[in-house]
Amino acid sequence: MKKILSVCVCLVFVSVAVSAKPLDKFNDVMNSAGSNFQAKRYLEHLSKDMGKVMTSGNYGVSANLGLGSLDIGINFHTTSVSNEIMKAEGTDRLYMPMLKASLGLLCGFDVMAKYGYFYGSNLYGIGLRYDVYDSSILFIPSITVQGMYSILNVSSGSNKVNNNNIALGAIATFPIPFVTPYIGIGWDRTNTTAKSSIYDGMSKATDKMSYGFGIAVSVLILNGSLGITYNDGIPNYSFGFNLGF
Repeated sequence: MKKILSVCVCLVFVSVAVSAKPLDKFNDVMNSAGSNFQAKRYLEHLSKDMGKVMTSGNYGVSANLGLGSLDIGINFHTTSVSNEIMKAEGTDRLYMPMLKASLGLLCGFDVMAKYGYFYGSNLYGIGLRYDVYDSSILFIPSITVQGMYSILNVSSGSNKVNNNNIALGAIATFPIPFVTPYIGIGWDRTNTTAKSSIYDGMSKATDKMSYGFGIAVSVLILNGSLGITYNDGIPNYSFGFNLGF
């Protein structure tokens, strides 16, 4: 099973590595803005889409792991985008593979970490999850709350953009054997800062609400999952495999 997971990691990371870079027109579009107001609008629209990317996969089957328990996996996320900078490059959908891990701590807490590969750049995230209610009864969900902080500093040639995101959410997981559904809702804020173009140093923060749902299928320690997250009414998709120990 570990070999299967390793092969999946290689395939999805290579698939993004060979794709065109969606921010190659950042400097061109920003430099074409006729005013600070217009440049700020471009940055705002980019920030909203980068927020979708950075919170991809935040929802999932979620319950307290227990002290010392470890859960690791690979997810593949697709995100629809509509900002002017990526449209100029001909991009309306992004793809990102992500490694995720959770470790059980004391008193119902888990520490979470994630790493995503974004067209030559790296996403890093770390967070905490707390088990509010742990259910073992069918159709009565376990409830967890979580917070995650992520950074994604993009460098594509001379085009450079820094992004950071803080996301808060709550997830209900239904303890049905073998096939486990979940639903989640959350709020997040993304701050995007231009690090190139004539507007170097300009930044814009955007907020959004999101909700999602999905299902996981478990066979021994191997789990497969499918999830959908809605941002501004637009669905984004996640597929994943993980191992629990």
